[in-house]
Amino acid sequence: MKKIVVAFLVLALGAAIVVGALFVDRMAVNYITGQRRIAGEGFWGEGMANDGPVPGYAFLGFTRPSEEPPGFRIMRPWEMAREIGLERGDVVTSVEGETFSSSRELMSHLVRNFEAGETVRLKAVTEGEPERALTMMLRAFVRHPGDLDLPYEEIEIASESGYLLRGWYIPPPKRSDGRVGIFVHGANSSRFQALENGAKYWHHRGYGLIAMDLSGRGASEGDYITYTVNERHDVKAMLRWARHHAGIDPKRIVLFGTSNGAASAIYAAAGDPELKALALDASFADLWDAAGAMLSSRGGYAALRYPLFLAVRLRLGVDLRSVRPADVINEIEAPVLFVHGDADRQVPIAHSESMHEARKGAGLESTLWVLPGGEHGFDNYPPEGIFWNRILDFFDLALGGPPPEWELSS
Repeated sequence: MKKIVVAFLVLALGAAIVVGALFVDRMAVNYITGQRRIAGEGFWGEGMANDGPVPGYAFLGFTRPSEEPPGFRIMRPWEMAREIGLERGDVVTSVEGETFSSSRELMSHLVRNFEAGETVRLKAVTEGEPERALTMMLRAFVRHPGDLDLPYEEIEIASESGYLLRGWYIPPPKRSDGRVGIFVHGANSSRFQALENGAKYWHHRGYGLIAMDLSGRGASEGDYITYTVNERHDVKAMLRWARHHAGIDPKRIVLFGTSNGAASAIYAAAGDPELKALALDASFADLWDAAGAMLSSRGGYAALRYPLFLAVRLRLGVDLRSVRPADVINEIEAPVLFVHGDADRQVPIAHSESMHEARKGAGLESTLWVLPGGEHGFDNYPPEGIFWNRILDFFDLALGGPPPEWELSS
C-alpha cells in the first residue's frame, strides 16, 4: 500500500511539474509574440481594401464577455471608452442594435462595415443603474500613409538580425532640407503605430519619416520579439539605409523610439557619432526589473520572471537578463530626450530617471520630460498634438532650427 501511495505522489508531482512547465512556456510564447498587424488587414486578420473610403474603428479596451446583461464588460477602459463616459465594470449591451462579446469583436465589425467619421449608437449599463444611450464617433483606421494624404514608398531593408524588414518611407516635403526621422515602434506593435500617432505632425514640420516593422513584427521576417537583441540591429539597418538614400541629408537624421523600440534605439545609437538626436519614450533601463513590474501590473508575481526568462532562453537561445540599455546610455554622443509618464506601471518612470541622471552625471546632454498621469507609452498621453510638437521642437533644436524659411501653416 505504501508503494502505491508513493507512486501516486510521484505521478502527481510529475504531472504538476509538466503542467507548470507548459504554463510557463505558454506565458513565454505570449511574451515574445503578440498582435501582428499586416498591411491590407485589420488587427485580427480581416481582409481590407487599400483604396476607397477610410474604415472607421473604435477599440474600447480590455474586456470580458458578460452573460447578464448580454454584451461585454469593460475591464481596462482605453481612451475612446473614457471619452464617452465608459468606466471599468460597465457593460456594453449593444452597438447599432447588435450585441458583441468583446471590444475586439466589435472593432472587427466596425472596420468592415463603417467609415471613419461616422457616428454609432451604443447602449451601456452601470451596475445598479438603468441602461443608458451613448454615441461615439469612429476614428480613422489608417491603412497606409496615403490615408493621411502623405506621399510614401513601400521599402525593404536587410537587417543584420538576419531578417528582411518591410515598411514605409515618407519622403520629406519638397521645400524641406532632407531631414528625416526614424520611428521605432514598441514590442507588441508595428509600423502602423507611427501612422496612428504622429506621422502627419512630422511631415507638417518638414520631416520625412521611416516606419518599418521590426523583425518578428508586422510584415517583416522573423517569428519573435527579442527585446532589443535582434531589434537593435534592425534600427542600425534603418540608419544605414537612410544615410545612403537620395533625398535624405545624412547629417539630418533623428531617431524616435517607444518602449522596447526606445531600448533598441539606445543600443543602435551607442557609439554612433553621426546621429543628431534621440528621443526615448517609456524606455526600460534594465529588462529584468521591467519584466517584474510588468508582471505585477497585470496581476501576476514578479518572481515569475525567473521561469519566464528561462523558458524564453530555451526557446530563443537569448539571455534576456543581459538586456540593460543603461549599460550603454553614456555611449550616445547625441542629445537625448527622455519622455515618461509618471503613472506608468509596466515600466516605472525610475528607468528613465536613472538613465537621465547617469547622462547628466557624465556631462552628456540630456533632458527629462515627465507626463503627469501618463501611463505606458506615448499613445496613452494627452493630447497628441502637444506631444509631437514638443518632440519635434527638440529635434529642430538639435538640427539648428526648422528647415530654412519653413512655414508651419503650410
